[in-house]
Amino acid sequence: MKSTRIQDKKALDRFISQEPLIETNPSLQGTTNIVIPPDSYFGIGLCNGSGVLTQGMPIDVLSMILTAEQVSPDKTILIADTHASANGFDKKEVDKVAGQSQETIQKTLDNLGFNRWNTICASDIDASSTYLNILNGIEASNEYIQRELADMLWFNQEKDVNLKVGWSLNGSRNSDEKSFDQEFKERFGDELSFVYTVPGKTFDPKKLRSAPYFCDNPESRILISPDENVEEKLALAKEHFGPKSTKPYEKFLNHLTRTFDKTVEKTERGPLQIRLQQVLDRCVR
Repeated sequence: MKSTRIQDKKALDRFISQEPLIETNPSLQGTTNIVIPPDSYFGIGLCNGSGVLTQGMPIDVLSMILTAEQVSPDKTILIADTHASANGFDKKEVDKVAGQSQETIQKTLDNLGFNRWNTICASDIDASSTYLNILNGIEASNEYIQRELADMLWFNQEKDVNLKVGWSLNGSRNSDEKSFDQEFKERFGDELSFVYTVPGKTFDPKKLRSAPYFCDNPESRILISPDENVEEKLALAKEHFGPKSTKPYEKFLNHLTRTFDKTVEKTERGPLQIRLQQVLDRCVR
């Protein structure tokens, strides 16, 4: 495993500027006061403001995993099950999907050979007195925002985390995680730094960009699943959505594969579908 640690600010800035999976400007701005090396966390939403729970784990989530692996010694992933329940979804369904997501992520981390990762559900911490004290001390327009802010403050105060990995929609403040992060900075100062990956992609031309960890249409994403056949999925997507419509996602997946080559192991030469299948097979073996 060829992962390299970021040892100083210059190395981090260079990594942010050169990595195509990272939104450069928001990340450079978000790491002005970063402590090196940074322990990090990121959240995985189960509904992402949609009317459905996620229908699988897109391989796009590797953008966040590989980024955190490169920059942080200790990393935590928070499965946002309580947040989905706060949005009105049935708790049994939320528990089921959260369990599936956690199992997929943990198996992926193990198969990639990554160390010093921890995967937890929000429900594992939200009954603790420390979290409840933080949560009850935050006023927000709705419970979801309240929990997002409480998560950041809890990780910073209780786990000494000083970096949150998120995703940015071309620097938008209202369509991605930056809106929560900006509100955190306005309320609590520079206790956390922020690195943003580019958004995930889909084959669907009506929804080219999406959260890296959320899928509302399995036909439009490559999923981390032992049943997934990349070549067949890509051929079906071209047939269904049109060959031009698949190009943005193919470009993203090419970047993802190259970052995998630098961080985990080099895939064999060949077309995208062959190389990406190797990445997928490593994740699910």
